[in-house]
Amino acid sequence: MDVLLSAVASDVIGRLVSFLISKYQEPSATADAAAKLQRALLRARAVVEEAEGRQIANRAMLLQLSQLRRELCRGAYTLDAFRWRAADPILAITGVAAAVESLEAALGDVRELVVLLGACPPRVTRRQPYCAYLFMESCMFGRQMEKEQLVSFLLQPPAQDLLAVLPIIGAHDVGKRTLVEHVCLDERVRGHFTWIHRLGSDDLDRDHEQHDSSLMDDATTARSLFVVDLADGEDAWRRFLLSMSRRESRESKVVIISRTERHSALGTVPPLRLLPPRREELWYLFRGLAFGGADPEDRPDLARIAVALFEGFMLLDVSPFTTVSNLAATLRSDMTARAWRRVLNVSAATTVFLPDHSSHTGGEIDNLPEFCFLCRPVRGDACRSTPFLFCDRRKSTTRGDHGELPRVTLLELVTGRAAVDVGETRFDVLVWRSRIPPYASYVVACDVERARRVVVAGEKRVRKRRRGQ
Repeated sequence: MDVLLSAVASDVIGRLVSFLISKYQEPSATADAAAKLQRALLRARAVVEEAEGRQIANRAMLLQLSQLRRELCRGAYTLDAFRWRAADPILAITGVAAAVESLEAALGDVRELVVLLGACPPRVTRRQPYCAYLFMESCMFGRQMEKEQLVSFLLQPPAQDLLAVLPIIGAHDVGKRTLVEHVCLDERVRGHFTWIHRLGSDDLDRDHEQHDSSLMDDATTARSLFVVDLADGEDAWRRFLLSMSRRESRESKVVIISRTERHSALGTVPPLRLLPPRREELWYLFRGLAFGGADPEDRPDLARIAVALFEGFMLLDVSPFTTVSNLAATLRSDMTARAWRRVLNVSAATTVFLPDHSSHTGGEIDNLPEFCFLCRPVRGDACRSTPFLFCDRRKSTTRGDHGELPRVTLLELVTGRAAVDVGETRFDVLVWRSRIPPYASYVVACDVERARRVVVAGEKRVRKRRRGQ
């Protein structure tokens, strides 16, 4: 009996000592793993930024760069989540260790890439400071591989008698038009083609004999690029393609922009598919835009708010690049904790109405749009009784003058920096306006009257639930 008690006591004491040792060693191990990840991130960032300043034509190099950028974003997301978001310590250190291992493996795989980058020509120096900032603020973030792939298609000599056609397929607002515009502005493409024509589905619906004669003359005598924004109408496209094939130069190219997967069969080469950005990539973009030149480590209070804002706004599964850019620009305009908390309060008080919205309104509000959201301003208690329902989102790519766009932005309205005129029940507000081609602008309608009805319906539904209990 004494031997059994002695063995049990020894086992308990041993377990207790092991627990205490691991408990005291855990913060040190976690800090070491975080420091190691930070050093790996600096190395990866140096390689990625150097590569983004080069014209890389090798597809394998572009693929390696894309993988390294993905691991860079994943590592930054893991490190920031470990620092600024409360989590289980065991899971946190496990995630940091896994990120370190994955990122160091990716860095080891790109050693040859670093050497080969020295042979790649640099981009135009005079545009580098301008483009480097706006490249991150636009939908071009993380699209270097796709851009070089499209440039390679446009510059390669014709391999067959048919007119070369490349479809670009992607979901709504993943950056298809922005990618094409950046390629069209590239000096290599502008020097290769004499004319660049942009056509929509309405242009294809016209009879091919009634197309603009100047366009036909240009296509017959010069090397041309046709950018076709195709919504539907494969028959109109085939008539247009037949007309072009009879007249244009064999060195001309056609790029199709479409959301429909079946349009990928219209190309003479495999389609270029744009995938939505990952959460880690969006966080890397959002952090860089929101803090600008500031270091998040110097502002831990703002960093925690930024993490909460990002997680909240990512629930709005629509236009990720637009949401991130708009939100980051608003935060960067006022780098105070009070202003950032105000935006966070707006996010917390936002109600999203999905297509199946009957559960939100109790069936009393009819004909709500497929996607709309309800916000309450945060200026003060007196204004909280005036909710805003935002719906009917529209996108415009009008070039040049933005004078017809609304002057009031969505975040200015809901954060209290803009007021509503007395008696105004429905008006347009500006969600976001891009500063680079194709100068896309996003506008939504603010319906004050319908917002009040939605709030009343929601309150009635809450009271019914309480009575039912």
